[in-house]
Amino acid sequence: MNKYGSQKPHIRFRTPEQLQGYLERAGNAEFNFRAYPISGSPETFHYSGEEKVVTRENDRKSFDNLEDFTCYTFQCDAEGYSHTEYVDFELLN
Repeated sequence: MNKYGSQKPHIRFRTPEQLQGYLERAGNAEFNFRAYPISGSPETFHYSGEEKVVTRENDRKSFDNLEDFTCYTFQCDAEGYSHTEYVDFELLN
């Protein structure tokens, strides 16, 4: 069991670009995942590779593009600078 109480492995992304590249390389895959920021609460998302859209599960908010999603996840400021050191990513299915 990992520090999040899950048996599933996590991938640690240290930059928004790393996370965005991972999602871009997923091709047309569809999957659910949980993002654990270094501060704040984890959130669950759905990724549609065919549409290149990430949707937040709790309120069904879709992000306009992958850059907006990764900036949200890394708590970027208005200039795009990340306010967190890393985000842990857990693939749920």
